[in-house]
Amino acid sequence: MNRDFTAPAPNRLWVTDLTMVPTGEGPLWLSAIRDAFSRRVVAWETSARADACLVLATLEYALAGREVEPGQLIHHADHGCQYTSGSQLG
Repeated sequence: MNRDFTAPAPNRLWVTDLTMVPTGEGPLWLSAIRDAFSRRVVAWETSARADACLVLATLEYALAGREVEPGQLIHHADHGCQYTSGSQLG
């Protein structure tokens, strides 16, 4: 991608990230996916844990709500073990 976060059409490039939101009951993790074309958030989920289940739930939610052509979407995350985990999901 060479740090080029532009897309020629919707649902071609999604960028995602996790962020921790401090609360009175402990940390809350927010996973969000944004479409690079429209710059709009296409899905978000929250959890008490920053794990692969959280990021996969966000991706599944995004895919269910958008018309994505097979082989046309890049889903980009800068880093994070949550995106590369090979552990079993529950």
